[in-house]
Amino acid sequence: EPEQEETSSASRVATGGGGEPVCIGTVDGPLRAEIARTYLEQAGVTVHLRAESASSLYGVVSGPLGVVQLWVPATEAEEAARLFGELDFGTD
Repeated sequence: EPEQEETSSASRVATGGGGEPVCIGTVDGPLRAEIARTYLEQAGVTVHLRAESASSLYGVVSGPLGVVQLWVPATEAEEAARLFGELDFGTD
């Protein structure tokens, strides 16, 4: 049970205390994830990245195993989703 407390504490820190974290979208690979995080953070949004465990374990950077989720505090989710929608990685 102490591990659950640590996870909850880490989540609160990662979300800046703005409510439960919400996933606003995913990107393919760590480079795009960092670009998205930087873009959102420059707009004042707190962002936490969560990669698939296989990507960090095996160094996968693309494809379904290279997917990175962007998590933000619930109180910032609407604005974050709008900003995230403005990003264009040219994947059409």
